[in-house]
Amino acid sequence: MTMYWQRRNETSLHYRDAVVEAFHPHVSESFSGTDKGAKIWRLLSVAVTLFLFCMAALASAAPYTPGGDHVVLARLPQVPATLQAPSPPSDLSAALALARSQIDYASAQGDPRFLGYAEATLAPFSQDMSSPAANLLMARIEQQRHQFARARHRLTRLLEQSPNQGQAWLMLANIDRVQGRLDEARQACQAASRTLPPTTVLLCQASVQAITGQREQAYRTLQALASSPAAPQGKSAQWLNTLSAEIALQQGRLELATEHLRDALQQAPDDPYLRYLQSDLWLASNQAQAVIRDLTNWQDREGALLRLAIAGQRLEHPQAQAWRQDYRARMAADQDTGRQRHLREHARFLLEVESDPQGALTLARENWQQQRELADLRLLHASAMDADDQATLSQLQAFVDRYQVDDAQLTQPAKGASE
Repeated sequence: MTMYWQRRNETSLHYRDAVVEAFHPHVSESFSGTDKGAKIWRLLSVAVTLFLFCMAALASAAPYTPGGDHVVLARLPQVPATLQAPSPPSDLSAALALARSQIDYASAQGDPRFLGYAEATLAPFSQDMSSPAANLLMARIEQQRHQFARARHRLTRLLEQSPNQGQAWLMLANIDRVQGRLDEARQACQAASRTLPPTTVLLCQASVQAITGQREQAYRTLQALASSPAAPQGKSAQWLNTLSAEIALQQGRLELATEHLRDALQQAPDDPYLRYLQSDLWLASNQAQAVIRDLTNWQDREGALLRLAIAGQRLEHPQAQAWRQDYRARMAADQDTGRQRHLREHARFLLEVESDPQGALTLARENWQQQRELADLRLLHASAMDADDQATLSQLQAFVDRYQVDDAQLTQPAKGASE
């Protein structure tokens, strides 16, 4: 079975961010007036509005209304006290340390609230370019929120003033790669070489080479680096193993991808991106039960819930319908609030769980306007194939030809996957 993607939006960038590192108001209305007729008219208008709202709700799906203040709607995990300062630190170094911890927690736990806390922590120091470190962290927040234009603008301004900010070049390369600006990504990696260690630059370049016609060379470079005296350590080693797994998957070598992924997970066993990639490899090899075993305790996270819904449907699991309904509710909540940050996941849900290729194609097209990683290419290709949309397939072929993208997932099942 072909696997067309392997990554999630919720954490699609954060493991590289860890390497890069530097990388609703309440509204109330009051009514006043002394004219009795106007007051009656207002009350009637409100009553009619409420009646129409209720009828509309009944016509579709009535919203859940808690029975009282005692009803528990959700249980939030306990948060280390060190991540919640009573007020933002006034000292720059303390603010940077706190914001970095808050961003890391948001990535690790899939809790976007802490991106907001980090933004508030950095606000006094990121209004101008006087603190490069604060602006790098702000760009990292914007990147994780998929506010790519804001992050790029911030990084560009920073680099205009400080062109030797290697971390900023590395972040810019990552954003350009994610958005399909592959020539610009290659140039940003080269610019980073002026100040960053050679191993970091090699990893940056390999991530671009792998999807621009130099896949085999990129893989050989990574393996030579891994076995050399200069082999990277820590987060860089995790990055190397993850890239190796992604390229092996791109080659169609599922078992080799699993081996590299196992090495990465030994370094970061609870990394969400790696766990989701592992689940996608299992799904590709018809091991849906392994997905359920691994992610059941994570079903409060959207990326995990998506994969549980897919695995549950394939196995006709007793929880399959519940996972499906829960994910539908997540999609509806995103639509209601206008937070279309998870278009890739939503499109995949429509394609794999709801069997709605046309709906999936609509979302996948919209997602393609913002993100053009291999995972996005695979998803849009799969949706267009199922919907028999030849125009979209032609557009994707033009992208593949331009950048010489070589990906086995677009043409054949991964080796090691059951048919």
